[in-house]
Amino acid sequence: MNYSSSPSYRNPMQKLMLTFFFALIVSVAGMFIGTQLPDVARIPLYIVELVLLISIFFLRRSTKIGYPLMYGFMLVSGATLQFSLSYYIAAIGSTVVIQTVAVAVIVYAGLAIYASRTKEDFRFLGGFLFASVIGLIVIGLMQFFIPFDGMMETVYSGFGLLVFIGYTLYDFNRMAKEGFDESEIPLMVVNIYLDLINMVLFALRFVKSLIED
Repeated sequence: MNYSSSPSYRNPMQKLMLTFFFALIVSVAGMFIGTQLPDVARIPLYIVELVLLISIFFLRRSTKIGYPLMYGFMLVSGATLQFSLSYYIAAIGSTVVIQTVAVAVIVYAGLAIYASRTKEDFRFLGGFLFASVIGLIVIGLMQFFIPFDGMMETVYSGFGLLVFIGYTLYDFNRMAKEGFDESEIPLMVVNIYLDLINMVLFALRFVKSLIED
């Protein structure tokens, strides 16, 4: 495997996690920017976020392009995340949001450490998780026409939460067992970031559905 030759990063996982840390800082900066933006900026930002995500997938092998795209995605994603958090704060209160986010982050960290160190192989989950995400997207689009409420909302959000718990196990386990080189880091950082953010958002949605039920 063609890992980076830099003596500071003989362990590629070390560089990945350091990059992930800086990416989270950029995302937090994006959240601050999001607090200064009007609601009309939400849809354009979602479009820019999607374009950046697709660009990262196709241009990830070029470190000169991959890293700037990744950090640009994090900045925009942080801004869109702020819109979502503001919605949940208004709906269920800041205390519940803070508690839910804290629990989700702790669970995510625990799963990441376990999946990276365990002898268990979770790579078999890949096909099921991909199909599940497609299902979540399709059902989510259907909600524009047939809104969920009550038990259906709880089931949907609970399933989404389980899917991204599974993806956290899958992604960290796969990286630990298969290894990777530096050119793959931008996309991998985006992958594990999306695992975290989606786990947080589905956890908030699940808690909101329980409160309102």
